[in-house]
Amino acid sequence: MQSAFSPLDIVTGMARAMRPLSGDTAPRAALDDLLRGMLAAFVDASHAARAGVILLLPGDEVPCLRAAVPDAGTWDVSGERLRDSLHPGPPGLVRAPGGEASQGDGAVFFGRPGRGGAPDTVLAVAAFGAPHPGGGEVRGALLAETEPQGPGLAAMPAAAGLLARAVESGLHLADLRAAHAAETVALRSRVLAGFAEAFGPGGCPGLAGVRLEVERAAREPGTVLFWGEPGTGKAQFARLIHELSPRAARPFAAARAQAVEEVFGRDDSGAASLGAVEDAAGGTLYVADMAALASDMAETDPARGDAAARLVRLVREGWFTRVQSAVRRRAKVRVILGSSLAPEALRRRIPELAALFGQPETGDGGVRTIRLPSLRERPDDVPVLLQRAVDLLAGRAGERLSFTPRAIRALCAYPWPGNDEEVRMIAAEALLSRSGRRLDVGDLPARIFSPPPGGGTGPDDAGKKAPSADTLWDMEKARVRAALERHGWVRTRAAQELGLTPRQLGWRVKRHGLRPRDEG
Repeated sequence: MQSAFSPLDIVTGMARAMRPLSGDTAPRAALDDLLRGMLAAFVDASHAARAGVILLLPGDEVPCLRAAVPDAGTWDVSGERLRDSLHPGPPGLVRAPGGEASQGDGAVFFGRPGRGGAPDTVLAVAAFGAPHPGGGEVRGALLAETEPQGPGLAAMPAAAGLLARAVESGLHLADLRAAHAAETVALRSRVLAGFAEAFGPGGCPGLAGVRLEVERAAREPGTVLFWGEPGTGKAQFARLIHELSPRAARPFAAARAQAVEEVFGRDDSGAASLGAVEDAAGGTLYVADMAALASDMAETDPARGDAAARLVRLVREGWFTRVQSAVRRRAKVRVILGSSLAPEALRRRIPELAALFGQPETGDGGVRTIRLPSLRERPDDVPVLLQRAVDLLAGRAGERLSFTPRAIRALCAYPWPGNDEEVRMIAAEALLSRSGRRLDVGDLPARIFSPPPGGGTGPDDAGKKAPSADTLWDMEKARVRAALERHGWVRTRAAQELGLTPRQLGWRVKRHGLRPRDEG
């Protein structure tokens, strides 16, 4: 008969079998495979007839045999006998020679192997414990049918300790996988909400052309520049790219380009304050308002003038230094920039940034540029954004409100200098002055009907026909004057006819400069 290995050899073989748990296998199956491999090493080296591991997890009522080599067969490891094996001093068993010093985990006890056991062997038991990631303790035991004086008996305390480490590792993997799955579900729900808000069936049709560029940018690791008028949602799209990207589980941080310490941090006499670059470690950094670097450069503020060069180093070379520090630090972030100026204007007005836009396409450190259209260019989005804003604001009070078609026409003719951001302001003002469940022309702020200076609707509308804002203004003015004249300028009665409160009517009288004709 081939001689057995020494106890040290047995434990060494089990340690070698402790391979990393596979991330592609279900955590329970991965742990069971690991335990089975370690038991196989124990059986092969000790010439034990059989070995097994039993576990009792917190919350379980009955322990179970998680692994056995060669197999459980007719081995009597069930019922109370299985539960008794988990105790440091199992009833009905005696301490193995040399085990008098310890009654705790790792102490070895043995007795008859029971029904189905191999002849000339004993059933040896070494109990162990392991912490559970969710709290509490896992109770376990190594069982082996081995020779009464064999090396397997001597190796069991150390073998039980290795199994405890394997169980702890397997449970930790299961906990991480569960947390990752929960985080994935949470991120997916956030992404779906943000994605649907911009591109879904109930989203903005005017942004359909941006969708492909956003999806492509989310798949790629390079730097992105969003440019467009203020209020077009550059920060929201930067976060959407982050949440669609492989970095979604890591932090997202935002800072203003001109605030150098806010971006890069400060290290002054050993007192360090972290910037957004380090706050977003492993994730995405959004640097807003790049156009602010186009004015008040180094002549007036050296730190601010240096911001452009710092950003170029961050994007192109992947390192940065804190303010008042010469220590180079590796940046572990993806950078997304936001600007109200086009790339050509940035390159012309801020020469330090020219290196960022040397390549038209992403590559060689180049920046992918995505233009966000103004709200004037996508009038079909106005009703969608208005209703969404009203639903959000009125929903808090449990109300369901909407705009009349006439109000929608007036708002679609408005040039929206504040773009998407201004929609929420207009909706809030209309709710404050509303006279019913339908928001009409009379509930809209006065600036909606005031034509912009020069009669145009914005810098991109030269040559286009001006909207009929004057007509809408005159319509409201004539409607209010007619009601007042019918009721002899008694404001309470006129307000009742118009569906307004006296205060709302008084505000309209003031903004239109109305007074009785005999006073004019």
